[in-house]
Amino acid sequence: MTMSRPSQHGNGVSGGQLCIYCTDLAGNLKPRSEIREGMIQYTIKLESWTREKAEQVIDSQMSQLPAWHKIG
Repeated sequence: MTMSRPSQHGNGVSGGQLCIYCTDLAGNLKPRSEIREGMIQYTIKLESWTREKAEQVIDSQMSQLPAWHKIG
């Protein structure tokens, strides 16, 4: 997620790499499986894609994100 306001950062402070959707209330990174599923569901709803297509796109996107780029 592009973060242009402090309220969009997981820690509530500009400059953090994690957004509010990837962190819990304390600013800790949520489990990858939880983030992945949320992104898949959001994409299916937004784009009207099949689950398979959404999974492929989200897996590709997640591999590029700082928190997940080293995790397959």
